[in-house]
Amino acid sequence: MVADFYRRLFEKAPDVRKLFSSDMTKQEAHLMAALATIAKNVDQMDVLEEPLMHLGAIHIQYGARPEHYPVVCDCLLEAMRNAAGAAWNDALERDWSVALSMVCEAMLKGVLRAVAEQSRNP
Repeated sequence: MVADFYRRLFEKAPDVRKLFSSDMTKQEAHLMAALATIAKNVDQMDVLEEPLMHLGAIHIQYGARPEHYPVVCDCLLEAMRNAAGAAWNDALERDWSVALSMVCEAMLKGVLRAVAEQSRNP
């Protein structure tokens, strides 16, 4: 599923490819771990907000931009839908859409916080 996700992402946003290593093995493992963490904590996403904000701030250093986030969410949902096949349903689509939106919002808050801190401490 994660290999499919990255294939889709790099097709839809080719400029993003340069942000990643040529060997995606480690990155794919990180994404799977992150998705598992989200799934396990979906009912208490507030606990993940601070770590996700930190992650958003780190992603600035990698070259991620706010406009990448919706593309990432769309590609993730497409890859999940494809991997699940007939098991995918409207409830899963809705639940993962909500969860990924919450993740993106928290990460973008981290981006805004990091930018504000940088402007205060040039």
